Amino acid sequence: MSESVAPYLEGTVAEVFPKQCHVIPDNDVNHRILCPYRRGSVVEREPEWRERSPVAPGDRVRIQVFGAKDGVVVERLERKNLLQRRAPGKEGQVVHTLVANIDYLVIVSSFKEPEFSPGLIDRFLIAAEQAEIQPIIVVTKQDLNPMGASPWGIYETFQVKVFPVSTHTGGGIDPLREFLRGKTSAFCGHSGVGKTSLLNQLFRKDIGKIGTVNAMTGKGKHTTTVSTLTVFENTTRWIDTPGIKEFGLIKIAPRDLIQFFPELAQAQFRGEDLSSYARYHSYQKIKVALETEGR
Repeated sequence: MSESVAPYLEGTVAEVFPKQCHVIPDNDVNHRILCPYRRGSVVEREPEWRERSPVAPGDRVRIQVFGAKDGVVVERLERKNLLQRRAPGKEGQVVHTLVANIDYLVIVSSFKEPEFSPGLIDRFLIAAEQAEIQPIIVVTKQDLNPMGASPWGIYETFQVKVFPVSTHTGGGIDPLREFLRGKTSAFCGHSGVGKTSLLNQLFRKDIGKIGTVNAMTGKGKHTTTVSTLTVFENTTRWIDTPGIKEFGLIKIAPRDLIQFFPELAQAQFRGEDLSSYARYHSYQKIKVALETEGR
């Protein structure tokens, strides 16, 4: 009598650990299967830039199932897009893929505590443009903005959609929730900007511990330690990523960076002084980082 063959299923990677990951099968979005993976069986050929892990949250995979909670990844399916950064602490051309196959990159910053940070926003916008992912910016803690200041206005002139919100008052939460409905979105930003509080209100789930901002440094404490995909009302999915202190861009030559700052590129073409432009400091800081990393 022949032995039965373990069934194959397709699903989405929800969380990645060393040499294994949780997969949400397509036939049961409320279920998770723990699946080991081997780089050689998932990636046929290593590209010029080597990924720290061959799978990431949002990846579509094919798995062989051996039990209710056990399986193995046998194939990573073609990616629609992916968000990558230079792997921190790694030498050479090693990248950390944060997420794959997303509709929106939600860049979360805060108005205060910590202060609104254009530098990190610019890095995320560049990475999103490289990956052809639509970015949106969410600015939290609007209850600390009684005068209605909008230091993010420069991004709206580039047709980047900005949602000012307050998890304290609930202001702006409903329009943002409706905008994200039916999509897969990845939430990224500095620690302490209120990302966990935002997700708790958006999706009406207690998804994690809420941290505080260090009074000495003005920086947040990490409350999310790994990127995790969660399903909300089946078709709406979000990926919560850990608070990021640095975002090293890849595959950009310093001389080409200015093309991601269109207002600076146009000013340079006209022979103007670039230092008077709002994003010049951010551009210069990123350019120096790229030059340093390329040495």
